[in-house]
Amino acid sequence: MDKKEKKFIIAMIVLAVVVLGVIWYLKVGYLLKKPEMPEANIAIQTQMVDGGAISLRNADYTENQIKVGYEVKGYSLEEYNIACELYRDGNLISTSGSTGGGLIELDEKHYYFIGYENITQMNLPESIHLNVEIKVIPNDFRQKSITSSFDVSLDKEVK
Repeated sequence: MDKKEKKFIIAMIVLAVVVLGVIWYLKVGYLLKKPEMPEANIAIQTQMVDGGAISLRNADYTENQIKVGYEVKGYSLEEYNIACELYRDGNLISTSGSTGGGLIELDEKHYYFIGYENITQMNLPESIHLNVEIKVIPNDFRQKSITSSFDVSLDKEVK
């Protein structure tokens, strides 16, 4: 083999490694990456409770679902569970504790709740006022749950 053939083979090997690395990232590495909390789309509301902080950061309302994003800091997830409930006019319309609610843990302090249970059956108006309750529930039943309540008004988005 002369120098040109060796350079060509080395270039092909380098190209193959780069292509395989890109394929691995797109197929495997991308799936391993946890989703991130989007930038806040509402005025962030924060409450300090029992040495921790609970913040409502995002809220969206469409025809079939209501999504809320929130941050919980200062509580160990080994000792507590997180839940979210959505109320309209004092009536529960969706909860992460139900079979139709979808609570997504983005990382150890960010959560996204996609409420769609009951919402598709309800005839909700174009604008709604919600009460969002975020609950930090201790694993030890002798301890009291921590609840933060936030109010948010939303206009239905057309998609």
